[in-house]
Amino acid sequence: MSRKGENIYKRKDKRWEGRYIDSYNVEGKAVYKSIYGKSYTEVRLKMRNRPESNKGKSVNISLVAWVEDYLKAQECKIKLTTVKVYERYLNNYIKPFFGNIALRKMGKDILQSFVNSLSERSPSTVKGIFSFLREALKKAGKDEYISPIWLDIELPKIKKNEVVAFTRDEQRKIENALNLEENPNDIGILLCLYTGLRIGEVCGLRWEDIDFVEGNLFVNRTVQRITIDGKSVLRELPPKSETSRRKIPIPSFIVDKLKFVKSYSSSKYVLNTNLHVTDPRIYQYYYKKVLERAGVRYANPHTMRHTFSVRALELGFDVKTLSEILGHADAAITLKTYAHSLDEHKRNSMEKFSDMSV
Repeated sequence: MSRKGENIYKRKDKRWEGRYIDSYNVEGKAVYKSIYGKSYTEVRLKMRNRPESNKGKSVNISLVAWVEDYLKAQECKIKLTTVKVYERYLNNYIKPFFGNIALRKMGKDILQSFVNSLSERSPSTVKGIFSFLREALKKAGKDEYISPIWLDIELPKIKKNEVVAFTRDEQRKIENALNLEENPNDIGILLCLYTGLRIGEVCGLRWEDIDFVEGNLFVNRTVQRITIDGKSVLRELPPKSETSRRKIPIPSFIVDKLKFVKSYSSSKYVLNTNLHVTDPRIYQYYYKKVLERAGVRYANPHTMRHTFSVRALELGFDVKTLSEILGHADAAITLKTYAHSLDEHKRNSMEKFSDMSV
């Protein structure tokens, strides 16, 4: 005999059928599945032993709880720094806005209102927050809890900043202000200018990462300061992306300077002579002092990377080679970033046809 609430009954064909909620559709209506057997006891046992439906549990889950679960599932797949960024998005923006609103009640108008509420944030920050939330919503859409409400959401347009690089004269002044005999940290400035390393990458560079025989440098890690349990801590982490883990041929004159620094270094790190990794924030401060000593206008440390890229294009590097040295995911990123410099490079290249004219 079927018990109340079990939803098990005998069919006209003499079989027993048990029905249960497997999921909910985009309108929040229950989607049922059935289990069959020759007897009530058989069906009841199958019902008890069936895999528990995670979808059935989620009909009343809040948007915030869904995003929290999504992030938890992603933690083993993404970098720790990215996890911390997503946690900040969740705690500072998503939770305060959505509160306890149910996932299944989410609509495009609510999502657009959320984006609009971020108007005081920079366009790039808004894009980052929305991209994270969109991926969680896509998972909900794939599981048929919601419709694709993330489509056609209007985001603020990101104004592309023009790439800033040091001029040849400024670069010469910076290099003249360096003195490897007095401060081994100066080698980091040269490496950024002549290999395009990011400042976190140069801070994490170890002597074991340099092949003096072949003249190659291997980027195996980066150094970043991240927040864990409310405290700022310094961490050596994997490179920014898989393509950021790369091999860079080093100009021979830089190899010689590296050999000189290594001859008196007692550290496993290229920067510094002690046993501790260099904090990128401290190195940024040192970099600023170098610019002051050189009499060159201040520009953020990433300018050294841009300077390397612009010089490389001026010297005739092809975009594919430059992209691999920079560790970009593909050449399209390099093309987009250095479009202005590439225009000049293309014009100079085309001018070579003038030498062929009669």
